[in-house]
Amino acid sequence: MQPPVDRFRHPWLAPMPPSLEGARWLAERRSGSPTALPAGGDRFALGDYGLGLFHHDVSESAIALAREPELKDACLGSLLCFLDCASDDGCIHRTELPHRVRDSEPAKPVMAQLALRVLDGIGDEARLDEHDVLPRLLAFVGYLERTHVGAHGLFLTPSARASGFDSDLLSAGFPDRSVEGPDTNAFMVLEYRATAELARRLGHDATASLLREKAEALSARIEALLWYEDERGGTYVALRSSRRGRGWEDEVVGHRDPDGVLRPIASWTGLVPLYAGIPSPQRAAKIMERLTRPAAFWGPAGVRTLSRESVFFHQAPRVLLYDPRRGEPGPVSNWTGPVWVLSSYYMARGLERYGEHARARELDERTLALLASDLRSAGTLHECYDDEGRGLWPLAGGFVSWSVLALRLPGPSSDPVLALGT
Repeated sequence: MQPPVDRFRHPWLAPMPPSLEGARWLAERRSGSPTALPAGGDRFALGDYGLGLFHHDVSESAIALAREPELKDACLGSLLCFLDCASDDGCIHRTELPHRVRDSEPAKPVMAQLALRVLDGIGDEARLDEHDVLPRLLAFVGYLERTHVGAHGLFLTPSARASGFDSDLLSAGFPDRSVEGPDTNAFMVLEYRATAELARRLGHDATASLLREKAEALSARIEALLWYEDERGGTYVALRSSRRGRGWEDEVVGHRDPDGVLRPIASWTGLVPLYAGIPSPQRAAKIMERLTRPAAFWGPAGVRTLSRESVFFHQAPRVLLYDPRRGEPGPVSNWTGPVWVLSSYYMARGLERYGEHARARELDERTLALLASDLRSAGTLHECYDDEGRGLWPLAGGFVSWSVLALRLPGPSSDPVLALGT
């Protein structure tokens, strides 16, 4: 938890404690000294994220932290910092620094989910009304509807970076805002539901009803356009928005196998609709069949972010990805094979939604064992891991963020977001 500084006028949650150099810089900023960033810039390339406010880091960490007496006000403060720093057009940015916007791309659609978690923790609707939270969240939803709907009527992923899953194969390497992905749209369903629930609790019943209708319509469109199954089970695919009208084979993000058969890329993000409760029980069973195959996603340390059977699978600490903002490749987080606490958490809650409680508990216990082993061997936590349970990044360790979800494991989720739409 960090005190107010510069544009952050409320207590806020960084994903990890800042380094000594970063902490010194923040202290100087709070004292009014017009200091430049420390050596190494914002230090993100070094795995030091303590100077920033991150969209889904805060939202998903709030599942565990928003009910903690010492931290719930910082969860609210982080939400308010995001809203205060939004653009006039309603765009909430995905990464903010105290003194400027770090990444002006829109946040993942998780802001209303964060607000609902905060409200569940503080238990006081008046505090949200006091800060005009609902109107500002509605402005963000409106911004996404105006600017990020693709040719198939589904929401576009702003970029692989903005998805939060930097190197995910369903969006990485494609032009910005050109892919309608299953993860982006599943989170948008959750965002509609969460905004509807906030509107209901704040007495705006007509708005709540309209938002619930939008959630259902988007769920139906996902089911109609993105579902795919083969001999390995079911998943949801991504479509290239710019190629509408040339047929499914030209639009789906995939590759041809040695026999010339088109294979949609089956990333873990294609399983995210399970977390949102979108598929029918029959389709959910097909997804779980794919998810729980040990040779594919179901690894000894948790859910692999790409099937081990994929030709693209690897568990390197980082990968190089072309960054159009800088005109050159740069290192980003690896979501093409390593195990992340967040993806394992999502999939455990998806299994739980559909009655697979034993499997969900098994995955929760693997996550707890992974983190406990890391603490014993390294004295710290990492962002992601290989199948042997070795921490991959940051090289010096020190990552916290959504690893705090372990505080709620094992067992059924108390997340108010997941109580919606069941």
